[in-house]
Amino acid sequence: MKDAIVAFRQKQIILPEELVKVENRNISKSILEQAEVKMVIYYDSLECSSCKVSHLKEMQYLYELSDKLPMLEVYTIFSPLQQEYDQTMVDLMMLNFPYPIYVDNTCSFEKNNPDFPEDKRFHSFLLDKTGHPVFVGNPTASDKLWDLFLKVMDNLQENDGVYIDVLK
Repeated sequence: MKDAIVAFRQKQIILPEELVKVENRNISKSILEQAEVKMVIYYDSLECSSCKVSHLKEMQYLYELSDKLPMLEVYTIFSPLQQEYDQTMVDLMMLNFPYPIYVDNTCSFEKNNPDFPEDKRFHSFLLDKTGHPVFVGNPTASDKLWDLFLKVMDNLQENDGVYIDVLK
């Protein structure tokens, strides 16, 4: 696993340029805001979108942190199968989540990152301002991950959005 994380951190992740944005029951085409530091939670077409939508409120702390830190933006991106797109949109509208959720209805994320890991543990990650993953995992999954995430964020804030590995 450690080797896979090291290899993943060397990749530059390219986020889609245009997505469908759902926020407070409003739907619009959206170009992602260019934050210095990006927390990405990516749900590919193999995951149950309805199941994941029902758990979005568990990430409230992450969104609240992004409200406090101007350099951080959270991008939750769903990439449902075409036949599941309508249901995903209905689920998102019903949730009425107060933060933006993005839907990649053209599979741009996969096209931009053809060698993206299939392992779901790599589908939540923090990108520094160079577009490289500096933290892998969902920080809301455990207190230990949350504490580690906050340490990485402190590092990024101290170093103008670029992660400086103190272990090197």
